[in-house]
Amino acid sequence: MKRTNFMVLILLGTLLSSIAFGQVYLSNETLITSDRSMLESSLKFSPVGQDSFEFEYEKSPGKAFLLSAIVPGAGEYYAGAKWRALAFVGVEVFSWAMYLNRKGKGEDLEKEYLKYADNYWDFAEWMYYSYTNKRCGPEGSHHIWVNFGLWDSLEQNWISDPEEFMVDGNFSYDSLFQIGLDDERVIRPITTRDYYENIGKYDQFACGWIDYYDNHIIGGELVNDTVFVTPRRNNYLGQRKDSNDALKMATNFATVIMFNHLISAFHAQIAAKNYSSEAEKVSWHVGIVTDVRQKNPFRGLSLSVAF
Repeated sequence: MKRTNFMVLILLGTLLSSIAFGQVYLSNETLITSDRSMLESSLKFSPVGQDSFEFEYEKSPGKAFLLSAIVPGAGEYYAGAKWRALAFVGVEVFSWAMYLNRKGKGEDLEKEYLKYADNYWDFAEWMYYSYTNKRCGPEGSHHIWVNFGLWDSLEQNWISDPEEFMVDGNFSYDSLFQIGLDDERVIRPITTRDYYENIGKYDQFACGWIDYYDNHIIGGELVNDTVFVTPRRNNYLGQRKDSNDALKMATNFATVIMFNHLISAFHAQIAAKNYSSEAEKVSWHVGIVTDVRQKNPFRGLSLSVAF
C-alpha cells in the first residue's frame, strides 16, 4: 500500500511539472524560429498590423430638414454650407419684402377703386338708361343684388334689416322706387366683390357710369344699340387692373416663399450628409491592432481624432 501511494505521488509530481513547463512555454510570446514558421504556415492569413474602422462625424439630416423648413438657410448653416445658407436667406428676405410691398400696394389701390366706383357708378342711372339702350340693363347674363329699406345717411348704415332683391329682367324697379318715395325707403346695391367686378367688366352695366350720357350722344341722338367705354369706366378698369396686378404679384412671391422653404429643407437634408466647414469636420479612427504570429492575435485598440 505504501509502495502504491509513493508511485502515485511520483506520477502527480511529474504531471504537475509538465503542466507548469507548458504554461511557461506557451506564455512566451517570442517563439523559436521553427515553431513560429510552423504556426504561420498552419494559419491561412498573413500578419496584419492594424484593422481600422472609420466613423465620420455627420450632421443630422432630419434636424437640418426641420430647421430649413422653418427658416430657409438655417439647415444649410447647421450642416456647414454657409454660402448656400446665405443664398436661401437672401431669397427669403427679398421675397417677403416684395410680397408685403405688392400686397400693401394692391390693397391701397383696391380701396381707391372701390371708392371711385361708389362715387361714379349709380344704380338709378343704370336703371334709367337701360330703357334707352338694349345692350345695357338688368336683362343680361350677369346680375347684381340690392337692399331695400330705411337708410341712415349720417351713420351710413341700415336702420332696420333691409329686404334683398336680385336685379334681373323681372325686377320691378319702378314699383319699389315708388314705394320708397312714399315711406322714405331706398334701394342700394349690395357691394360685393362680384358687384365691383361686374360694373366695370361688362357692357351690361356701362350705362350706370355717370358720364354715360355725355359719351353716347351722336348727332344729337342718344345711341341705343352701341356701348362705348366712357372715360370714367376706362379709368376704373385701369385702377382695378393695377390693383389686381399688384395682388397677383404678391401671390407669386408668396409661392416663391413656399417653394424656398421646401427646396431649402430638402437641400439642407442633403447638405447635412455632404457638407461641413473645415472647422467643424471631425473624423474618428478606431483601429484593432492584431498580430497572428502571437498566441493571442488581439494586441489592443488604437484611437485617433482628426479636427
